[in-house]
Order: sequence, then structure tokens, then C-alpha cells
Amino acid sequence: MKIEDNKLEFSFPSPIQDLECEKMVLAALMTSYNCVSDLDPILDIECFSDLHNQEIYSAIKHIYNSGSTPSIVTVRSILVKNGSLVKANDLADIALGTVIDTNPYPLALRLKDLSYRRKLWEIGMKLAEGCSSEILDIESLHNEAKTCIDSVFDGLSNNISTLSDAYKEVQEQMLLNRDREPGEITGTPTGFAHFDNNGGLTGTDLIIIGADTSQGKTSFATLLAVQSIIHGDKVAFYSMEMTPKQLAARISSMYSSINSKDILNGRLELNDIYRIDGVMAGLNTDGLFFDGRSTSSLDSIITSIRQLKMKHDIKGAVVDYLQLIRVDDKGLNREQAVAKAARDLKNLAKELNIWIIALSQLSRGDKGNPIPSMAQLRDSGQIEEAADTVILLYRPKENAGFPAPFENVSPHGTCLVRVEKGRNVGVGEFICGFRPENTLFYPLSPFDLQRLSNVNLDVESGSSSIKRNGIPLEDLPF
Repeated sequence: MKIEDNKLEFSFPSPIQDLECEKMVLAALMTSYNCVSDLDPILDIECFSDLHNQEIYSAIKHIYNSGSTPSIVTVRSILVKNGSLVKANDLADIALGTVIDTNPYPLALRLKDLSYRRKLWEIGMKLAEGCSSEILDIESLHNEAKTCIDSVFDGLSNNISTLSDAYKEVQEQMLLNRDREPGEITGTPTGFAHFDNNGGLTGTDLIIIGADTSQGKTSFATLLAVQSIIHGDKVAFYSMEMTPKQLAARISSMYSSINSKDILNGRLELNDIYRIDGVMAGLNTDGLFFDGRSTSSLDSIITSIRQLKMKHDIKGAVVDYLQLIRVDDKGLNREQAVAKAARDLKNLAKELNIWIIALSQLSRGDKGNPIPSMAQLRDSGQIEEAADTVILLYRPKENAGFPAPFENVSPHGTCLVRVEKGRNVGVGEFICGFRPENTLFYPLSPFDLQRLSNVNLDVESGSSSIKRNGIPLEDLPF
């Protein structure tokens, strides 16, 4: 024992530990990237009582924070670099020779509890030693012990906030809104006024885009992703149906007006190739990521999104599409699996403060009413519960048309976008343009819509006012 600045400094080897539990948790951390993220809010280096286990955990966290996947090889590399005495055989013994619990969460909670108990035990031992030595006065001992006990649980309140704390954030947001330039968008812009006038794509949001087969779900999501990278935000794209090459050809077609089939399979003129090159050079193509390691597994997609957020600070992700995601839980039926995928993606969006767009097929509705509804989201009524925004696309087939108030709009080269749920952007519907040969959706101005329907152009006092059913078009959600 020693006294410095009137404080007790004493170190006791604590008997409070569970080395087998520590090994089981480390084994889980070295074999599952998701396990590191799931247990990160609980664990810290003090959860491990053994010095070598502390070094292993520090190496795992270093690898995780760099956006890479912890493994025996990567952990060993960091340990060697740090001059640790932990040997390769020790790591192999932990990762391969330890039974890995399928649910390490309770084990992590146990280690956290033991770390608190060790700290309290050490404080008690210091207090006992101080009382027996009579070196410090009673008041100093009491104050020192009280400060140490309070500090043990300081970390427990880090994620706890009050309404007062939340309202301070609201006040800051209101002041930021006042300083914002007119027309400036708080989130990621989409090019469509209905969304952009309400902040664009917002971090923490799960956005569901639903439509029947061949209605353009992938194209609409691709457009939003490209609009994001044009704005300067980075985006990850996961497609279970298209390769990065096919998506690149589609994007090239969208912005060059040259058919994607010709781009991939045709013999283009040099002028067309130069035209495509020029268009793509104008995009921030390094801002759109495809992860070739990810599969249709929900866990692999979530892992990839987390890594890309850490490595490249992506602002959003697109998952095409929900019904093709494989959920590795044999106890779930199809509807429950899709619901889990939607909930997990929503939780991920909230955790990483990014927006996630997930595409969804629709079940067949009433043959007499082809207009899509939220109730048709296939395989799960719980998708809409997890979603912040639900967007449904409708392009009339054959001789069908749009419902009121768009019944006079030509269905050729147009699409109805229905926002049936909009926690942040509000509900509504609007008509946008669609160029099928390039699978390009694009916003329509009031004058474009006038050309496609029988709206009237009223000129009063030298100014024009376009109206449909007496409502000025500028007041409609375009």
C-alpha cells in the first residue's frame, strides 16, 4: 500500500473471475463479426481479468474498428505488432478448442457483472487496508471510497437520457433549420420534390419500395442511389438478382439514353462509347459500393453494411430485395423470416444512422383494382410496421389508366408513385416520368404534366397558374 496526494493506492489480485467464460466470449468474437457489434455495447477491456485475454480483446476491437473481420490470423498479426507474448497456439486453443455458445450475450453480461464486482472488491480491500493502517483520516477514507464506488457505475448512464436532453437536440435542430439556405435539404436528395421538400432520405429510416413484377423497383432504387452519390453521399448496393456489371450498364443507360442491352451486347459507335464515358465520368462512381463477399444471407449483408459504414462512412444502403434474403433461422416460417429481415434492417439503420432502402414484391391484389396497396406487401404484414416510409409504384398495363386525380394523365412513359406511409416525409402520391428503354424514372414539372394531361393554363395579370380540379399544381406533391 502507498499514499499519494492523500489517496489510497493499493493493488490486490482479485479472486473474482471466470476464465472459461472469458475464453468462450473471445472465441465467439474471433469467429463472428456480428458478435463483435452485438456485444460491443456491453464489453470493455476491464471485462477480462486475465492480461493475455485483455490483449486479445484489444486486438479484436482494433480490427473491428478498422472495418475488417476478426479472425485468428488477423488477431495474431495485431498481437505480434504490439509485442504481445500471446502465442499462436494460445489463440488456436481459445478459438478452436473452446465451446462456442450460440448465444454469447448472457456470457458477456456475466463478464460485465464480474468486472463491476472486481472493482467493488478492490475498493473494499483498499478501504479495509486504509481503516486498519490509520494513515488517512476517516473523512478522507469515506470521500475516497464514495468517489470510487460512484465511478464504477458512471458508464451505466452513458446511453440514458431525459426529455430535457432530447429537447436540447430539438432546439439545436431548430436553430440549424433557421440558418439553412432556402431549398437546402437536410438529408440525401432524391430529385423528387415530395421527398426533398421534407428533408430527403433521412438517416435511421427504413424505406420500403414495393411494386408488382417488372414495374421498376430496382430502377427506382438505383436512381435514388445514384442521386445520392451525385450529392456526395456514399451508398452500398446489394442485389440478389443483378451483378455489379449489369447495374453499371443500367446506370450508364439511364444517364446516356443508350439502351443497356446495346451497352452490354451491342456493337456501339465510338461516339456512343465516348458519350457513355463522359456521362459516367460526371458521376461520383467511387461512391457506390458493391460487396462481392456478401451473399443473400441477412447476416452477411448486415456485416457488410457495418464494415462499409466504418471504412467508408456510407450514408445509405439498398437491398434488392426482401423476399430473396435468406434468414439463417430454421425455426421461422417465410413470413416470420421476412419480418425479421425488415426489423433487423430497421435496427441497423437506427444503429448506424443511415437510411436503408429495401425492395419488396407485392402479392396479387384485386383483379378489378390493379392499384397497389400497402396490404399487398408480400410474405409479411409486419414489413409496414418496421418501415418508416412505404413507397408503391404503379405503371398501368394494356388499356388501364391512373386513378383519380390523375385519370387524365397519359399512362405512356409515366408512373404513379404512392407514399402510403411516411413517418418523416408524409403520405401522398405524384406522377413521375419513366423512360422504359433506359429504365429511367425522372421528376415531371407542372408543365410536363400539363402536356401529358388535359389540365388548363390560366393566365391572369401576366402570370400563369396551372390547375387541376381547381388546385394549383405547385401545391400538389411533385
